[in-house]
Amino acid sequence: RTNPGGFEGAGVKGLSWLLKAKQITGLPTAVEVANSKHVEDAISFDTDVLWIGARTTVNPFSIQNIADALKGTNQTVLIKNPVNPDIKLWIGAIERLQKAGIENIGLIHRGFSSYGNSEYRNVPMWQIPIEMKRLFPDMPMICDPSHICGKRDNLQEVSQKSIDLAYSGLII
Repeated sequence: RTNPGGFEGAGVKGLSWLLKAKQITGLPTAVEVANSKHVEDAISFDTDVLWIGARTTVNPFSIQNIADALKGTNQTVLIKNPVNPDIKLWIGAIERLQKAGIENIGLIHRGFSSYGNSEYRNVPMWQIPIEMKRLFPDMPMICDPSHICGKRDNLQEVSQKSIDLAYSGLII
């Protein structure tokens, strides 16, 4: 998704595949949404969980667009941390969804962009999700060690750290 021509998902066609998989297996389904059209399409295909990606979280206009589309639903929504280490943007996304009446909100910690060399693709900056857990103690938080690590070498360490911090789960 970073560059034009890269894989950007299967679109609405993929939602029908997810619905069929859900019907066959009984497993819940989840997709990323970045605008109101995505929300409408996902809901029309009975998607259980929507998540807002890190690049969307940084844009209050996009978040408001999604919140407006979700108004009146009881949809479960997960919000990834913003790409940059700005806790106010993450909080703002939560508040916009809450103002739209969305109650089933969870957080995804996927690490933060940084400049220069690092052992991680996206630096975990554990102090930020720890602060979010302090501010929103009843809100589930999931760790995305795949995004944080970018390779297998640190996956176990990052996963264990999130377990030690009482995260609600992992998305790998």
